[in-house]
Amino acid sequence: MEFKCAKADLNNALQIVEKAVSVRSTLPIIGNILLEAGRAGLKLVSNDLEIGIELLIDANVAEEGAVLAPAKTLSSYIAKLPEGEVVFKVDSGHNILISAGRSKSNIHGLPVDDFPALHKLAGGEKITIDADLLRDLIKQTIIAVSLDEAKQFLNGILLEKEKQELRFVATDGFRLAKKTAVLSGASAAPLSIIIPSRALQEINRILQQEDYQGAVELVVTKEQISFQFKRLYFVSRLIQGQFPDYKQVIPKEQKTKITLLRRDLLEASDRASIIASAAANIIRLEMVDQKLLITANTSSIGNVSELVDIQKEGENMQPIAFNVRLILDVIKNIEEDSVVITLNGPLSSGVIAPKDSKDFTYVVMPIRTAETK
Repeated sequence: MEFKCAKADLNNALQIVEKAVSVRSTLPIIGNILLEAGRAGLKLVSNDLEIGIELLIDANVAEEGAVLAPAKTLSSYIAKLPEGEVVFKVDSGHNILISAGRSKSNIHGLPVDDFPALHKLAGGEKITIDADLLRDLIKQTIIAVSLDEAKQFLNGILLEKEKQELRFVATDGFRLAKKTAVLSGASAAPLSIIIPSRALQEINRILQQEDYQGAVELVVTKEQISFQFKRLYFVSRLIQGQFPDYKQVIPKEQKTKITLLRRDLLEASDRASIIASAAANIIRLEMVDQKLLITANTSSIGNVSELVDIQKEGENMQPIAFNVRLILDVIKNIEEDSVVITLNGPLSSGVIAPKDSKDFTYVVMPIRTAETK
């Protein structure tokens, strides 16, 4: 096996496929990356049995072949090489001879026979979605995914499709994020699956890193989902379980509706979080002279209060407390200039959404305090 390629291309590819390399598995072979040189170029494959990545890059192949290379060693070494061309030669003993400029190395590889194959999904439900839209769906819902491993079905994002509408939903029990999109040309078949958050985080990183523009093709089977775009193929296991009935969580009433500038809410909450961080991150919202008063009070540090201009509809709001981190998470992920907060009382969930968009909803539970009991 012999090939040469640009160091920058190889380094970038290794940074991507390394995300599906296991570092703690009892199966040592999946700590490697498969390098396969062929007519189409150089294929890099990683598979930790939960997610798998296959990426093709340009390479000048003198002799076809395949070898397993230790992922961490190869990735770290290639990253430190000078820019330019890198030459790989693999001998009959699976030794990987690498030369670049004045640098030469010999890394011990392995035969590929026992490496778990990355099978391409076939026969499942197909969805084609624009990369920018997929990025938004992930970005605006992944903030609400639960980190509690005891609740595995909450460790992912619900992908739900009804006719032409696609929904991503995530919840950790304290807040819920729902983002919807309209698909063109999708089948009418309903679909409901839970995608692990880790898989979607990696997909989002890859899309951001590559700045990919265009279509992404999803294929869904009973146990797996794949993403195909450009020269990259990504596959992940699905989470098996029943996602909560999120529709019951979204309040149907809107007693109080306030509209304010996103920047005002972000900056005031951010300042309040400095004081609130020492007191369970609690901030208090209340109406004062037709303005929104945001306060935080920590006995050992001090207090902060700030008035924010708003437009109010409906009843005067009662004082209500929230975890400021949950507020900041969503405000940082909304791009519109104005946001709407709807409330139904100090012990009922609040809803935060962009003013001029109906495709994103964020529900956040209040915190019961002495003032709101």
